Amino acid sequence: MLAPVSAAAAQDASAGAQSEGSDVIVVTAQRRSESLQTVPIAITAFTSGQLEAANIRGPADLEQATPGVIFGESGRDGQIFVRGIGSTRLSGAGADPSSSVYVDGVYRSRGTSALLDFVDLERVEVLRGPQGTLYGRNSTGGAVRYISEPPKENFGGKVVAGYGAYDALRLIAQVDVPVAPGLVAVRATFMHSERSGYTKNLLRRGETFGRQNLEAGRIAARITPSSNLTIDVHAGFSDDESDQTALKHYIDPLGPFGRAKIIADPRKVNSDYGPRMAPINSWYVDGTMTLDLGSMVLTSITGYNSIDVGPYTGDLDVTEIAGITDGRNGQPNGIADGGNTFSQEITLGSSGKGPFQWSTGLYYLHDDNYTLRQGLYVALIPVLAANHTTYNAFGKTSAYAGFANLSYFLTDHIRVNAGLRYSKETKRIDRARYLNFNLLAGPVRAKKGWDAWTPKIGIDYVIDANKMIYASYSRGFKSGAFNASSFDPAVNPENVDAFEAGVKLHFPEARLTLNSSAFVYSYRDLQVQGLDPNNLGVEIVRNAARARLKGGEVEMAWRPVDPLSINMGVAVLDAKYRDFPTLAGNLAGNRLPNAPKLTFNAGVAYTQALGTFGDFVLSGDYYHSSRRFLSETNNSFNAMQPAYDLLGARITLRPDSKRWELSFYGKNLTNTVVFSRTVTQTALLRTGFLAYIEPPRTYGAELKINF
Repeated sequence: MLAPVSAAAAQDASAGAQSEGSDVIVVTAQRRSESLQTVPIAITAFTSGQLEAANIRGPADLEQATPGVIFGESGRDGQIFVRGIGSTRLSGAGADPSSSVYVDGVYRSRGTSALLDFVDLERVEVLRGPQGTLYGRNSTGGAVRYISEPPKENFGGKVVAGYGAYDALRLIAQVDVPVAPGLVAVRATFMHSERSGYTKNLLRRGETFGRQNLEAGRIAARITPSSNLTIDVHAGFSDDESDQTALKHYIDPLGPFGRAKIIADPRKVNSDYGPRMAPINSWYVDGTMTLDLGSMVLTSITGYNSIDVGPYTGDLDVTEIAGITDGRNGQPNGIADGGNTFSQEITLGSSGKGPFQWSTGLYYLHDDNYTLRQGLYVALIPVLAANHTTYNAFGKTSAYAGFANLSYFLTDHIRVNAGLRYSKETKRIDRARYLNFNLLAGPVRAKKGWDAWTPKIGIDYVIDANKMIYASYSRGFKSGAFNASSFDPAVNPENVDAFEAGVKLHFPEARLTLNSSAFVYSYRDLQVQGLDPNNLGVEIVRNAARARLKGGEVEMAWRPVDPLSINMGVAVLDAKYRDFPTLAGNLAGNRLPNAPKLTFNAGVAYTQALGTFGDFVLSGDYYHSSRRFLSETNNSFNAMQPAYDLLGARITLRPDSKRWELSFYGKNLTNTVVFSRTVTQTALLRTGFLAYIEPPRTYGAELKINF
């Protein structure tokens, strides 16, 4: 993959501006435009060109180029783990992720936001470490920021058509229109993506699991009524009628599914029902107003988004045995959740390049959400046979925050940084349980509020324009939560105290950039979730653990000669529970889920000039992960992904005119089997475990035409 880290900085570059000569990436991680190399945060950033050239189309691809970050998909719920901090199953009404996702400055509160398809992005910024001061709640692990391409002032656009393995079809159309030159510009983008499933169902010939059928559209307008005022408006939708990620049942021969046919091939199942449908339908609208007041800049960001997920339906045991399958009166097993979120942020900050930089702001969020769960357990246990159980939960969240951040050069080389945020929120939830469609318990209403101070202090030593050393302390805060499927009381917030130091180096003559960071975390009141051993299908949530995390990352980008670019990244991590009492004993000493000791990524791209015709670009990437556990138990049978390696490649042909571009690509060329999550059923059922498996080897071709 192409180099994700930038070269040295140009402080006065505009946000998102690129300089082909110096490979500058300008980011806005600190609410102002700065070169990535001058920001005292561990950041990996990608421009649109780098995303395209490296065939990064979603978070799962981003993982393979970003040290210390794991992106996974659990059914239709996205999971982000940054330096070992994430949520394995905590989702639904009343719960939040551990790393925040922002799209054009607007917070996306659902885990499904981590599944965004990368279309029409100007850049992606991955911020590692707690971002509690500037980004507030639910950024204990870090923050991922997606910034869309703004409308261009000149008419133009592109059309992209691709076809690949598993009948994969991908179509993109994008156009820029200067409606009123110098005043209003509009950009419209549409995408259609489809493919058949990766997993074959042997019992129902011709049927596959995990198919994709996605359509999405976006329209953006940039309005500049005066030289000091810019208004950006975005609106979009996504209609995703895809299946849930394919499940594979690894059967316990002594359990109720012991007589089921055992199929060793991870890409084949013997299901009596069919694919688990899991539609995701969403839409959003947001607006950003930026007013330049001379020495200050006033920014207002308003956002509203709505999402409905599910219901997930289908055969939950993925075998030919009537076990957990279609429900009474046609009612399927499954989960449906979603909600609506409104947010408003107003910030006022300094402008210019003086020794003193500051920003302050106010934030408000209101979220309405729901979770509906239903299931039918047939012939597994007589007392439960033909009983249909349903859990409903409806939640509300109101959150408020105020923050301030500043940096000041004490001398030409020493800069101090300080910030503080106060967050206050209230959550409400109504929960009910039904048996055979009759009210069994509830409705039970609960309400609880929390507040938190999240400071950050740091000091930087700026050696020269190309080199700096930084050190910082920060605190992260993850919201308290309610369990949607039981009447348990609320769990308290998680807190992380983080100490970090890093070095950012750029050597212009050698065209080499080298960034590194090291950290130690104290992680308290972890919200953990698991199946209740005494209640079939019921999950319990509690604050039950403390952990210590330490490690570091190194990223390198090097262009030894013009045609050749090389990048590498490595992350080491020691993430263990210090205290975790459970019914089975204390899990102190166990590793946190999705926290491999070592990950390594490398990429090479070579551009060969073809005379007067154009360029031929050959690139390849490699990713290695040591083994990682997928649950807190660290069970090597049902909760471990062994060490694995992934290979990818891309060939691109483009003329000097750049009017078109033809590419051929391959991913997971070794066809490696990778578990993104496993689910261990209760000891009562002894069903073995279910595994979500990442995509197999894929390949294809893509043609892009620019106009």
